[in-house]
Amino acid sequence: MDTTRCAKCGSEKIIPQVRIKDRGHGSMDAGDLSVVTYQDPHALVFRGAQAMALFARVCGECGHTELFVENPRELYERYRSGQGS
Repeated sequence: MDTTRCAKCGSEKIIPQVRIKDRGHGSMDAGDLSVVTYQDPHALVFRGAQAMALFARVCGECGHTELFVENPRELYERYRSGQGS
């Protein structure tokens, strides 16, 4: 995957790591949008939530935007550990 060019228009005008703010449900303290995996996804409490920030890569030419996490391997390993594998 070429991260220096836009996947849609081929432009090299890429903003590489844009933070995405989550305003919540009327909350005054905005935080970064994130993805969450769980060590025990079926538990009612103490599920072992593990969050990882979600970022965007934005094309400065056409506006095409892609979402990504900074460390996908770590996220996948957290997911797999929650699956009992």
